[in-house]
Amino acid sequence: MKYQHLVSLALVAALLLTGCGGATAPTAPANSGAAAKSTASTAVQTAQKERITDQYTLEKNVSGVWGEEAVQYISVHVPQLECDSPDAVSLNKELAAIYAADFREYEAYEEAGQPGGEYPQIGVGWDAYWYGDCVSLVVRSRYDGAAPWRYSGWCFDFATGQQLTVAELLQRMGLDPDTVQQQVQRQAMQAFDREMAQGAYYEGLRLGGELSQMRMDTLEYNELENLCLLLPEQDQLVLRGKYSCEEGWQQLDVEIPLTSAAPADTPVLTDTYDGVQVQLEGTQGTITLSPAPKTATWDTELNLRLEQVHTYPILGSYNEYVDVCIGQQTDSVFHPVIYLLTKDGVVEYVDVLRCLLLGNAMICQDPIYFANNGVSLERSGNSKVNLHRKDGSVLELAELSSEWSAQEIPYSVTGSYNYTDENGWSWMDLTSDGSVQMGIQDNSRMDQGDAAYLGVVPEGVVLAIFTDAGLDFVAAFKMDQYNENLTLTMIDGQNPFAEGETQLQMTRSYG
Repeated sequence: MKYQHLVSLALVAALLLTGCGGATAPTAPANSGAAAKSTASTAVQTAQKERITDQYTLEKNVSGVWGEEAVQYISVHVPQLECDSPDAVSLNKELAAIYAADFREYEAYEEAGQPGGEYPQIGVGWDAYWYGDCVSLVVRSRYDGAAPWRYSGWCFDFATGQQLTVAELLQRMGLDPDTVQQQVQRQAMQAFDREMAQGAYYEGLRLGGELSQMRMDTLEYNELENLCLLLPEQDQLVLRGKYSCEEGWQQLDVEIPLTSAAPADTPVLTDTYDGVQVQLEGTQGTITLSPAPKTATWDTELNLRLEQVHTYPILGSYNEYVDVCIGQQTDSVFHPVIYLLTKDGVVEYVDVLRCLLLGNAMICQDPIYFANNGVSLERSGNSKVNLHRKDGSVLELAELSSEWSAQEIPYSVTGSYNYTDENGWSWMDLTSDGSVQMGIQDNSRMDQGDAAYLGVVPEGVVLAIFTDAGLDFVAAFKMDQYNENLTLTMIDGQNPFAEGETQLQMTRSYG
């Protein structure tokens, strides 16, 4: 017994001497903190719990918090990494600055209410989820007893004493961060679209570009760097994000399997109509245009010549689809539109001719949220597409898709921006109604034109820019509100500000 006890003590000591108390085990996910569950030995569990402690605590009932007279229960536990590496010291200071400072003034408040009473709780708490020597530290905070908890996460490796990104920890688990990123963003957008279709919030949001902004915000928030990583059970990984809606942000937990499953049979959805073909298979969608009698009319009517077969990927599609159908929006000119029916019964669409006229990129527009409760799509005798609904009603989609395309530019990317490189100073003005002005290379070329909103992709809001002088391109625009930088990612055409560059940053100008 004495020998076993010494071995246990030696193991704990060895763990605490490796790196910042790093351990060589466990290799399986193990959760620690407030809801600790571990598959490791008792000695390793003890060592893990000692790696993270509270650097600041406050437990008391007070009144007058944030100007409210009612009694509230303050429970503050700000975590601290027990490690002296530079990354750990920096992270501990960051946690203190974010969470401890707001509550220190209440240390001097008199105790209010009855001890143990049921009062609204505000404060800070944390959980630690372990994967070997790596920990995902998830901190929850709430400053209003009626508000939902807010969650933020940090990842740290005690073996090396270095802070990790979520992507780096996913790699430690043998997962591809890019694949996980796509899974999370797809599920977030599906949750957002489902909420909008069911809630019918879109009426006052569409024309001002706010609806598109909310979709972009949902994509941006659910980038890996913004997510919390949870390991609530062995072999169970959850990434905690959220999605935007009219009533505010809603929490979204996306479960990612840590063990590979047998691939499911994915149905292939196709349709062909007068030289236009669409194919959907799993998360991939393509549109193929071929020379045909109908597409040949574009040459004479629109000065748009299609000389050979061309296949385009569908950008900006995030749902799972159960039906697809190609129709014609107008009778005066061949105007093909591809309608996609999601598993939740909502219609999305790709306006093929509009996309061709504004560039060579096929963008899936925002879903038509009032075209919902659908069960199937059907092309009628006049080449229009009808949506058959669960209640037996039929909805024609041509006018809806035409109306839905009329959206203003989302507010986050409008404004004035500068860009400077070896060729000199360039600038761009973009307004919410779509007016564009650009000065290229020290104003050696001045262009005026218009911008059309096409959809949202992870790289940003997709705009087609077209000018009277023929300086036309399609790009995704994403605004970093904190640093006030606009990132422009080229999708089609020539970058007007930096020839050959696919991505650049512009700085917001207030001049």
